[in-house]
Amino acid sequence: MERGLSVRRLAIAALVASTSIASAQVDFPAFKTQEVDKSYTVGYATLLVDVNHDKKTDIVVVDSKRVIWYENPTWNRRTIIEGQTKPDNVCISAADIDGDGLLDFALGADWRPADTKNSGSLQWLKRGKTLDDPWTIYPIGNEPTLHRIRFADLDGTGRPLLIVGPLFGRGSSRAKNWMDRPLRLIAFHIPRNPTKDRWLPEIIDESLHVMHNFWPFPVKGSKRMDILTASYEGVHRFSKVDGKWRRIKIGSGNQENPQGRRGASEVKLGHIDNGKREVIATIEPWHGHEVVVYTPPKDRAQTLWDRHVIDNELRWGHAVWFADLDRDGSDELIIGVRDDPNKSDTFKWRRGVRIYKALDKTGTKWARKILENGDMACEDLAAADLDGDGYPEIVAVGRQTHNLRIYWNKGRK
Repeated sequence: MERGLSVRRLAIAALVASTSIASAQVDFPAFKTQEVDKSYTVGYATLLVDVNHDKKTDIVVVDSKRVIWYENPTWNRRTIIEGQTKPDNVCISAADIDGDGLLDFALGADWRPADTKNSGSLQWLKRGKTLDDPWTIYPIGNEPTLHRIRFADLDGTGRPLLIVGPLFGRGSSRAKNWMDRPLRLIAFHIPRNPTKDRWLPEIIDESLHVMHNFWPFPVKGSKRMDILTASYEGVHRFSKVDGKWRRIKIGSGNQENPQGRRGASEVKLGHIDNGKREVIATIEPWHGHEVVVYTPPKDRAQTLWDRHVIDNELRWGHAVWFADLDRDGSDELIIGVRDDPNKSDTFKWRRGVRIYKALDKTGTKWARKILENGDMACEDLAAADLDGDGYPEIVAVGRQTHNLRIYWNKGRK
């Protein structure tokens, strides 16, 4: 480990007029980088949760053949499972599945996206009597190209469901641009005895194609949660009304190449204007070069939100997160970039982590800070307060760089 590394390549850049980045002096928080680990094959996902129930947020990382966690504040690495699932492990979510008051994990494995018929295993992990004892793996089911999973209370009952999103439709083909079969967005109900009983699936939707990610979020004035999806078709919101799922299209996505990669591939919901205004952020098109912010339409009769490209100087955006990094009541947007520029690209910024701050109450103008430029091929990231000072840290995991980094938030200088 390397503690207290100096702040690197921090910059605010103004983009060309085709985007909504404005040239402005913005007081972003300062950060220090800590390299925690460099041992991954592919660090597919990171999750920030309190594993050992000591009221400190720990770090969980999904690697190809293992699931590991790092204990706050020493960041010593501990193994949850290794070599017990069919590789690759690809996604994870946490909940108290069996009702014993302890945190369990659901895990997606057998990640083989080219196999749209037989890949994709879903299981859950239960700890032993102590955290030093082996974890037990219980099967849930299978879904080809299973890619993202999240627990969420979709019914408002206080009992979460496990939402499962495959990347491609069952039986779809590269030759047809994965458009010949739609995918199934599924919610699994946790059974009364999850170690023995079957997890019953509920089909939310069977109409979308190439859904790279989704995000459940709480509905104002309700106990239930809705779901945002990012797919070839753009951004959709799913709501359960009177026991039936309703789909509303919110964003068109990037549809410049209808026969190739299009739509959107990452999605998160954030709040600006002191938390009063919702905004949605995406990467577009699928595995794309644009950071896009959607703002609510002025005309309430209009369902499509207004689309704003706020950055187009990146190669393969792969992570999106919102967090109030400077504690001013409004969220900043955090973006992970996976790849370096091609020789044909006109921009110089490399793979890494970027932060964007809204400059107005409507979310149409944003300033940008390059937090990491080159040493983090960001596959996934998340933000949470790790040291209890009220300022969220950023935790990122790299693919080609095989590393885990904490960007410690030092507040405004």
